[in-house]
Order: sequence, then C-alpha cells, then structure tokens
Amino acid sequence: MLAANTYNSICRTEDLAAYLEGELDVSACARLELHLQDCPRCVADLEVERRLLVELEFALADEPHLELPKNFAAIVAARAQSDMSGVRDSAERRRALRLCAVLAAISFALLGGATLSESVLAPLRGIWKAGTALFGFLGHVLYDAGAGVAVISRGVGGHLLSQSPRGLSLAVLILLALALFMLPRLIVRYHRARIVE
Repeated sequence: MLAANTYNSICRTEDLAAYLEGELDVSACARLELHLQDCPRCVADLEVERRLLVELEFALADEPHLELPKNFAAIVAARAQSDMSGVRDSAERRRALRLCAVLAAISFALLGGATLSESVLAPLRGIWKAGTALFGFLGHVLYDAGAGVAVISRGVGGHLLSQSPRGLSLAVLILLALALFMLPRLIVRYHRARIVE
C-alpha cells in the first residue's frame, strides 16, 4: 500500500509506454516498478502495451513490396479521364430529368399547391395575357397595314404604270413609301396631343 502511495496513488498509463521504450529516468523507473508490485491493473496494462509493441515490430519488419508498373500514373490518369460512361449517357440524363420533375412535383405538393398557385402562377398568367394581347394587336396592325398597302398600291400602281412615264411612276412610288413610313408617326403624335389636352 505504501508503494502505491509513493506513486501518487494514481495509475499513470502514459508512463507504461515510456517504461517499455526505456525513456524513464532511474528514479521514475524505480517508482513505477514499486507501483507495479501492488497494482494488478497496471500490470495488465503493461502486458497489453508490451504485446502491442511486439505486434507492431512484427508487422513493420516484413514490409510487403508491391511492384507498380512504370507508367502507373499515366494509366490512372487515362482511366480517370475516359471513365465518364455514366455522365455522357443519354439514358442517365433522361433519368435525372425525370427525377427532377418528380422532386419538383413533390415539393409543389408539400409547399401547398393553392398558395403557390396564387403567389407564383397569377403573375405569370397576367404576363401571358398581356403578351398575347400585345402580339395580337401587333398582328392586327401588320395585317391591316399590309392590306392597306396592297389596296393602295393596286389602285395607284396600276393606273400610274399603265399611263405615265417611268420616271414619274418611280417618284410617285417613292412618295407613297415615304407617306406610309410617316403615317404611324403622325398617328402617334396625334394621340399624344389628344392625351396632353
């Protein structure tokens, strides 16, 4: 019991490894040997440490020597670059697209379809309606302008080309094109003037 008290009555397992490797000084070594006489737990720990050191020496003594090919790095790099079969496959892209669609549907359902419909889809519907109205208006304008040009050119062009000299008919066609070009600008100015009044 006295030997255990001289060893501070606490088992210090870090000293066991130092003891086995011969790193303790003479007085610390003597204290540890006295403590080992009274402490069966430290004796068992010392035996475990001793076995571990023996196994490590045995494992490190017979180092297996692996022979690598001379162009090992080149082979690994070539295989890493060419083994992209899963990335370039179109079936995998389709599978990924289906998975994304399923995940989007699940998230839409979990977030609440009605709330998301009102907050996201309502502005999109408004933009769609405005876009279709704008394109419909532009379509009608182009159609009406084309029909007007056709009627005017048929009426004026047939009369001018059949009865007047070539220079005069060319001048009239240029004036007609200039008038058609200026007509939308005059209409816009007229509407602006009416808005200001």
